[in-house]
Amino acid sequence: MNLFYAFFYRRLIYISHNWIGELSIAFFLPIGIFITLGFGLSDSIPSLNYVSKLSWLIPGIVLIISFSGALITIFNDVAKHKQFSGIYGSLYVSPSTSSESVFAIILSVLPEGIIRSLFAFIILQLIIGNTFPIIGQISFLLFIIVSILIGSSIGLVLGVLSKNNLSNQLVIILILLSLGFFSGWFVPLNIFPESIHTILTILPTTILGEYSRGVLFQREIPFSLFFIPIASIIMLVFLNIFLFSRISTE
Repeated sequence: MNLFYAFFYRRLIYISHNWIGELSIAFFLPIGIFITLGFGLSDSIPSLNYVSKLSWLIPGIVLIISFSGALITIFNDVAKHKQFSGIYGSLYVSPSTSSESVFAIILSVLPEGIIRSLFAFIILQLIIGNTFPIIGQISFLLFIIVSILIGSSIGLVLGVLSKNNLSNQLVIILILLSLGFFSGWFVPLNIFPESIHTILTILPTTILGEYSRGVLFQREIPFSLFFIPIASIIMLVFLNIFLFSRISTE
């Protein structure tokens, strides 16, 4: 826990020194994404009963913000400080085990990710003029947390393996764009060919999107596939523990 608090404190210091930029991003990013998608993809968005059609976009926008925020934060931090003389490199020669280090790094962005995502969620509800059911919002928080953990785990993998920051940043952009569309966060999955539809429906991020809309729009959804996102986090954590020793060779 001491290691977690150390990384969490680093994030607090960073945010306190860059609070204007962080607050601006937290405020304008969901609005910008919503306006862009609302105008560009309005014809593809399915109609909803009793609520605005554009409400369909809100869960996907919040999930991409939670996922991308965690991924980019962890990736940039690890890629910048993973040299042997940096904080992540020094972890390798510290008494802390690789598993303790990995858990501390991944969990350190969870509090800020939750706050950032809930802030975006509130802003988007105010724009739409529609408030989702309280029980649905509480359930949605669970999927936000899972999204953050998947994003931070992937960010750690990319950060440890990164050799060229520019090429890895391009990879991150492609990952985020692919997730937004192929996970059904921005467009419904039924617009894709039937040949790939089955594959897309079992992606961890697709399941998060479908379950999020299910709890927010009070739809009947079987939760039997929720083990897939959880299993993805577990596998990514084990992969990170295995890869973490690579930092010592940088």
